[in-house]
Parts: sequence; C-alpha cells; structure tokens
Amino acid sequence: MISGNTPAKSKSIVIKIILICILIASGALVVRNVGHSGITYWDEGFHAVVARNLTKHPLKFTLYDQPWLPYDYKGWGENHIWLHKPPVAMWTIWISHLIFGINTFALRLPSVISLVVTAWLTYRIAADLFDKRTGLIGAFLVGFNPFLFASVHGYRYSDHIDIALLLWVQVSCWFLLRAIRTGKQRNYILSGVAMGIAYLSKSYLACITFGIALVVWGVARGKQIYYKRYASDDSVQSETIDEKICLKDIGLQFLAAIATVAPWVTYCLVYYRKEFLWEHKRVLDHLNTDVESWGASWDRPLFDYMPLFYPVFYAALFAAVLCLLVVMFRRWNLAELFVLAWGIGVIVPHTLAETKTPSATMIAVSPLLICLAAVISRAWQRRDWVYTAIWTAGMLVIAIISGGRSLVKGRDQFDGLKKIAPFVETNFWIVEQLIGFGVLLAVFAGIYMLVRRYNWQKWLWLGLRTVALVIALFYAGRYVYAAYNVTERNSRIPLYEQSGPRLQREMPENACFFLDDERVGAHFDLMYYADRSTYQIYNVHMKTPRDFKSQAKTASEAGAIPYLFSIKNTVYDYPLFIEGEIDIGNGETKRYRVFEIIETQ
Repeated sequence: MISGNTPAKSKSIVIKIILICILIASGALVVRNVGHSGITYWDEGFHAVVARNLTKHPLKFTLYDQPWLPYDYKGWGENHIWLHKPPVAMWTIWISHLIFGINTFALRLPSVISLVVTAWLTYRIAADLFDKRTGLIGAFLVGFNPFLFASVHGYRYSDHIDIALLLWVQVSCWFLLRAIRTGKQRNYILSGVAMGIAYLSKSYLACITFGIALVVWGVARGKQIYYKRYASDDSVQSETIDEKICLKDIGLQFLAAIATVAPWVTYCLVYYRKEFLWEHKRVLDHLNTDVESWGASWDRPLFDYMPLFYPVFYAALFAAVLCLLVVMFRRWNLAELFVLAWGIGVIVPHTLAETKTPSATMIAVSPLLICLAAVISRAWQRRDWVYTAIWTAGMLVIAIISGGRSLVKGRDQFDGLKKIAPFVETNFWIVEQLIGFGVLLAVFAGIYMLVRRYNWQKWLWLGLRTVALVIALFYAGRYVYAAYNVTERNSRIPLYEQSGPRLQREMPENACFFLDDERVGAHFDLMYYADRSTYQIYNVHMKTPRDFKSQAKTASEAGAIPYLFSIKNTVYDYPLFIEGEIDIGNGETKRYRVFEIIETQ
C-alpha cells in the first residue's frame, strides 16, 4: 500500500539529495589547494603565527613568542602579548594544528569546515523563513561565494577570524529564529551562547543577533507579525509570533552572551590588563576615528566593498532587497523582517562608522543572498507577475548593462558627486543598473495592466521566468567559475616551507633572525615554519631599513643569538652557519644562507 504522503516524502528526499550535493561540491572545491604554502600578510600571517604559538601555551596569546627587541604593547604588528583579535578562531586553528601538525592545510581546514556548515545553516534558516527552494538557492550562493572562498584561502583581508564570526553569527541567528517561533527560553539561551562565541571570534560585530531580536520585539509591539511559509506543495502555513518574544527573553539571550564572554574578559583583565584595554579601546575607536587608514566616506561599503561579495549580480541583489523592503512594510512577515534586520543591521552601522574595513560586512552575506533566493523562489512557486517582474528585470539589467562600464557620456557633469559620494561616482555602473531595473520593472507593470484580463497572460510570465532562469544559470556558471579561479591560484612559497623545519631542528631555541627578503610579510612565513622570532630588515611599508647590526647587539644582550637569514646575493662579512637550495618550481631554485651575526670590533 502506498501512503498518501508518498509524493511529499519523495520531494523531501530529492531536496535532501540536492542539498547534500551542494555541500559536498562546495567542500570539495574549496578544499582544493587550500594547503598552499603562501601565507598572506594581511591578516593570515598574524593569525598563523599566534595560533602556532598556542601549541606551546594555549592560554597565552603571543605574536613574538620571544621578543628579543624592545616593543610597544600598543603596536600589534610587533607585539609580544597579542590580543588584537579574540581567542575562539585561533583556538580552533590551534586544535587543527594539534591534530594535523604545523602546516597551512591545518591552518585553513577550520575555515573549510566552517564554510560548509555556514552553507547548511543558510539552508536551514532560509527554509524555515521562506521555503526549501529558497534554502537550496541560498545554500548554493553561500557555498560557492568567491569572496568567502578567497577568505578561506587567506587571500583577502580576512581569514578564519571572519569565517568563524560568520559561522557563529548564523548559529546564533538560527537559535534566535527557533526561539521566536517557539517561545522556548532554552533557544534564547543557546542563541546568547552562540552570540558570545561569535563575540569571542571578532568582537562587537557579533551583537547583530541581539539587534535582530530587539527589532522583532519592537515591531511586534506595534504590528502583528506573521510567520508565513510557502511549502513545496504550495500550501500556506501562517501564524502570529507576537506572544512568543518578550523583553525578558531578549535579556536572557544577552545575559547568556555575557556569561559566555565573561571568563575570557576576566582572564585578560587579570593577566594582561593594559594590552586588553588598549585593544578594546581601538575596537571602539573604529566608530569615530580613522584606524590604520581605513577611514572612508559613507558609500564605500555599498559601492566598493560589497560588490566584491556579490560579483556579477550585485545590482540584482540590491534591487531584490529594496523590493522585499516594500513587501515587508505592506505586510509584516517574519521572513522579510528577520533577514532585512540582519542584513541592514550590519550594513548601516558600518556605513556610519568612521573606519570601514573590507570584511566587516561579511556577516551580511547570508541574509542578503537569502533575499535574492527568496525572490527567485517566489517567482516560480507563486507564479505571480510581481516576483517574476522583479527577478526578470534584475537578470535582464545585469545582462544589458555590464559592471564597470558607464553608459553616461561626459562624466564631467558628475564631478560634484565626488565630494559627497566618491565611490558612487567611481562605480556609477551600479546606479545605472539600478535605474535600468526600475525602468524595466515599470515596463513590466505596464504590460501587466494591459494583459491582466487575458487568459494567455500566464504564458507571458512563464516566458519571462524562463528568460530569467537562462540568464541566472549563465551567471551561476560564472559565479562557480570565479570560485574555482580562487582555488586555481594555488600560491606557493616553498622556500620557507622547506627551510623552516630544518632551521627549527638545527638552530638553537634562542635564535633571532633578521631577514633580508623584502617581500611584505615574509618574516611571518619564516616565523611560522621555523618557530623563531624574525625581524624583517626592510619592506615597502617601512620608512627606512632596519639597523639590524645595532639591533642584533640589542637582541644578544637580551639573551638571543642573532642570525641573518639571506635570500639575496649580497656579500656579508659574517661567518656562514647554514646554507641550502630549494626547488621553487618551474625548474628554478632559490638559495638561502644563514649567517651568525658576530659583533666586530
């Protein structure tokens, strides 16, 4: 006998298979060449060295484990105690190092796992808020996001620190969503614990979950919020959540977060008070101070950084978010309210802050991609002209108006725009695509008014959906190819990867290296692989070369044995201690020499 719900079960199995395929494919692609030996100076190099040092003392976070030269505790670039970032992400890397050894595969494996889990969480959140089709599209868009791939591989101004923040923010949002739907206090507590772990990954950005809870509670005080989902069989489930979120529950969430964070904060205040308070101050300085030259005008996140997160279809996503805002104000559904509070709650504070860093809005990637996925899903599922028009207009406009190319001639007329929105002026193609979207949407609205009385209109909208689908599949292919190109890069620096273990075996533990490699961040490669304090003699960010001769004397007086690690052909008047030659690929070799710096009279 075949049960009546067999088709539903079959559809559920198909959805699970598709989801598993997305997650496996995402993981298989992102892990490709993830163990490349090139450690990126910003920011991966710092985190790699600190996490390596944790294998010797898990509760003491150090950059220069043996600081042979004087340092300023306010300068995180050459500090001893290193509290520039909270501990959770680096503890995760530390555990990976303990299991897989000191290598770059272990360094980045936590990010690989986190990305796959994040894609799965995107599916769960989107499926709960909207429908399973939205969840699958959202999981695909997150699981193959080229910017996230570059962060996993350490190529951006972000690495596992930001990936861990993204993961734990989504865990917190998932539990918050469950709490809002069920009213169960344990879910608020779990959301708060996850928010605390997110804070311990990258500070105050984690508070977005608390902000979402406050927004939902505040709206529920004046509006009736509906929790409405469109199931795969087109049935509608609707209920109100007004009585399932109250201020005391949000307070419970916040207290759980504080309780999670408190042990680490207390530990730092007891043992490393001055370093902790200084770094905490610098975090808050981002609001009203230009920190490390990352200050920028209000439009940089929206018109410079975020197009990197959503290549090719950024304007279509922008338009989808604006349209869902209109939908939300017409009928207060939890779905739109939750994802928009999440995405906009990340972007607006970053836009208003004085300091704007490229990766700070990364935790808005999932909710904004869910917005686009929801529009696509509703266009097919509900088959009404509104979502069909939004999706088709978005796809057509990015196909007609290519990114980076302006259709406006004589741009001098926009010179005044540079004063108030320089990045809007620079990337005016985004504005052009949004204007084009508005025009196409108006045209589709006009067509609807003309043909709505005719029975054949459904074939017109089916045709438009098909056109949008074809364009979307084309850009989906480009999207995956962009992610593939990240893994294809496979940056390799075998010189330090191979010489480092030898130096660790043959050099004394109190060795102090001065490095004449002028590649920015090369000293972190040597520190990571050789586990010896290394000071770079010169790079383009230094005003003058380091006086390594006098500093070698200072290091010697501090108890170190100073050495010069040289990759140049410069003749040095020091005794040669070690030399070797490394195969760096393409039939080329690289020679290195290690001299003992002995003070001459």
